Amino acid sequence: MGPSRVPRLLGWAVLAALVGGLAAAGCGGGVAALSVDLALSSGVSSVAPGDSVGFVITVKDIGSQGTSGLTVTAGLPADFRYTHTESLEGSGVRTSPVEAQGNSQQPTWGVWVLSSGDDVTITFDALAGGSPGSYSMTASASGSTTNGSTQSNALALKLSQAPLLSASVSVSPNQAVPGSIVTYQVTVLNTGTGPADEVSITVTLPPVFIYDGGIQIRGDSGRSGGNDPVQGSVLPYFDGFEVPPQSGATPGELILKFNAQVLTSAGAQGTYPCGVQVLGDAGLERVEIAESAPVQIT
Repeated sequence: MGPSRVPRLLGWAVLAALVGGLAAAGCGGGVAALSVDLALSSGVSSVAPGDSVGFVITVKDIGSQGTSGLTVTAGLPADFRYTHTESLEGSGVRTSPVEAQGNSQQPTWGVWVLSSGDDVTITFDALAGGSPGSYSMTASASGSTTNGSTQSNALALKLSQAPLLSASVSVSPNQAVPGSIVTYQVTVLNTGTGPADEVSITVTLPPVFIYDGGIQIRGDSGRSGGNDPVQGSVLPYFDGFEVPPQSGATPGELILKFNAQVLTSAGAQGTYPCGVQVLGDAGLERVEIAESAPVQIT
């Protein structure tokens, strides 16, 4: 072999060694691969503001090299908020617990190690919120051995119009004697995006009080075919109201006033509170107030 051929042969040998080394690295040190699936735990994609919505994220290692440092993130719609985790399951090994933060719009969980074929399933709840319309969300997963993050397909959600009721009760005067009259006021507010239909109000009067008429209705609510209590009732019931949704920063409002009489035979002195129940949308909206608006009988 002549001297002029030695460098050329050495060059080919070095190149062959480099190619062989790269091929070996590709076969033995490949990048981890993941699949991410996102679903509704209830299967119902139409929800209302204020509903608790359940989601399931499933992450699977579909590569041959395993995954280290796995974290999982849910990208909720803008006005949805994470509330709590129902369960963490699967064959992946959790090496450093990272818990999702309450009220987060992008809850994140970690950290797992997955061998090929291992999986992690996260079931969690979020509180729906926002304006009525169509929304979508995704989930993503990444690890220290992955080439970036893997994202799920978009999950479609529909946020429907819905009422959101709250209530309060007051009384005037708050001191009375047997035989006197007091006036109760029940205020119902709707801060939701839809009207509250079929609204009813039930008041549980103290045992020494009876309903005594004097109904006054205020606010921007309507009423159709409603029933009023009978005179002398101890459990006055009113129905047939519709409370409109919030408009801008102003909630829909229903104000109901009525009189109650302290029985002349009451006898007992003391403090007597009342209770209130407000129902709307065939009972789907419910507000309970216990032992409020006390009256001191002297």
